[in-house]
Order: sequence, then structure tokens, then C-alpha cells
Amino acid sequence: MSAPARGGYAAWVSWLEAFRRGEDPAIDGLGPVRGGFGSYVEARLLERLSTAFAERVRQWQTSLGDRIVAQPPDGPAAASALFRDAVARLEPLSRLADSPLIPRALAVSMHDMLRTVREGARSALDEAWRRGLEDVHAPGMPAQRRAEAAVRRTSAGVGPLTRST
Repeated sequence: MSAPARGGYAAWVSWLEAFRRGEDPAIDGLGPVRGGFGSYVEARLLERLSTAFAERVRQWQTSLGDRIVAQPPDGPAAASALFRDAVARLEPLSRLADSPLIPRALAVSMHDMLRTVREGARSALDEAWRRGLEDVHAPGMPAQRRAEAAVRRTSAGVGPLTRST
């Protein structure tokens, strides 16, 4: 039995498992995900790819939500700094979405998802610091509980990407 081709399905599956776990392995040596795999294998690989990407987005959202709840920003400057830091942690996902190795339709879906989660994060952070201002004037619900509510309202659940044809 011969070894799988360099950059073939097995190499992609291994890379995707590491990526899904939160690692950022180099994409060097992987082949393009179009043609050459056969339609069934390619469809399966695209499904794995979108699932791993969605899992990383979910991990990012959870991490940001935990940070907002643990220490809500106390003003627009703090919210902006937290947002910039969070967006920087999306870089590995952006690199994957920009990769010429994945089909254009999937790349567009990935970029759409990243845009949506950035907008949701910005809204959650804005709402969290505005809620902090309300604490000063109308204490009621503790700031942490309001921050949790803000994160829940603006972080929509993310599932696997759909492949448009």
C-alpha cells in the first residue's frame, strides 16, 4: 500500500484536527481543496473544514465572552482596546479564509462569518461598558450579570458553514 499523496486528504484531516483544537499549524505542504479528491471525498473535507472553522469561531466567542464577564470594560477606550486584542486573535482564521487552497465560495462564507462575529463582539463590548455607566446611576443588577446578558444577546450561535454552489 502506498503512502497518501503529500497534502492529500489525510494531511488535511490532521491539520484540521490541530486547528480545531486551537492550534495554528503551518498550512505548508497541503494541497488545494478542489478537484483531485473525488466529489465525495472533497465534500467530506469541505464539511470538516467548515466545522473546524466554526469551532474556532465558537472558541473565540466563548473566550471573549468570558473576558467581558470577568472584567467588563469601564469605558469606550477599554472596550476598544479589548476589541482590538480580540480581533487580533482572529488572525489565524483570517489567514485560513484568505488561503488560495480553499474554494472561493467557502472563503467568502468564512469572511462573512468573521465579519458577523466582529460586529457582534463590538456590540457586546459597547453594551457592556454602557451598562457599566448605568450602574453608577441605577444600581440594580450587578455589572457582571448585565455583561453576561449583553454577551448572550449579541453572540449568536455559530454552526458549520454552508457551501454555496
